[in-house]
Amino acid sequence: MRARYCIAAGLAILALAGCGATPPQAPLAEAKKLDASTSAISSACGLTYQVTAFARPGRADLSSYEATASRQARKLASVYKLDPAWIYQGETVRKIVHDSIAMLGSCGLTQARAVLIEQTRGA
Repeated sequence: MRARYCIAAGLAILALAGCGATPPQAPLAEAKKLDASTSAISSACGLTYQVTAFARPGRADLSSYEATASRQARKLASVYKLDPAWIYQGETVRKIVHDSIAMLGSCGLTQARAVLIEQTRGA
């Protein structure tokens, strides 16, 4: 009977050990940077879509959104430079950067997109 309990406990420990996050996870400090930067980039893009939807073509002032997104692109790139293979929310930092570049291009924040491309080139 005692052997069964030991085996059951051992199997439970093995099962729990396999339930953690997929390595290599971004360390907490970098995960916070990823969270903040991707959220801010998404918000800047969303606001850009709103502003450009109601403005006459070429008349929308996107400078504040460009500045915010560019600052956050640098923060995102700083994590990328440490390790593009880190995983955050099930995606690699490399993929997050790729998706952010695409998002910035599609919403029209071309200066921030250029910053992110430049900051992650060759890293």
